Amino acid sequence: MDSQDYKIKVEYGVSAAVLLVGLFFIFQAFTIETSREAIGPRTMPLILAVSLTLGGIWLAVRAFTGKAGDLKDGYGFLESDVKRIFMIIGCGSLFVILFWAFGYFTALIFTFISMLYTFGVRNWVVMIIGALILAFAFQALFMGVMLLNDPKGALIDMRPYTNWITGAQ
Repeated sequence: MDSQDYKIKVEYGVSAAVLLVGLFFIFQAFTIETSREAIGPRTMPLILAVSLTLGGIWLAVRAFTGKAGDLKDGYGFLESDVKRIFMIIGCGSLFVILFWAFGYFTALIFTFISMLYTFGVRNWVVMIIGALILAFAFQALFMGVMLLNDPKGALIDMRPYTNWITGAQ
């Protein structure tokens, strides 16, 4: 297989993944209750989900027409670190499990630390302080400013401990 064929196959794979994520989030966006405003709580998630889906279609069209571009060194999976790929997948899985079990705030802290570890950061002080700053900032932005839903964890509801960040009662 020449490098261009390989690039096209990778583009199809990325396209399929982006399309699936986009379609999943379109479905999820329609689970958000609407309001009478012209721009309601569903608008931004739906725009992002449709954009992802269109991006996946664009990648598929690029691959189909053979305009996937030139191959750069290190592109794709031939030269990839398989251990790191599995660690990244593990970080995503960790986020989903922790989000379900403990909610957004806790999931964000532990996933950020695991991602830093995956990419070679070994300074635990930086990792923990960075994770806490990010979690506090995102909690304040998404739940405090944007008023997004902060679902409780299935095992432990951490909201009573994080509501002071957003000013929630």
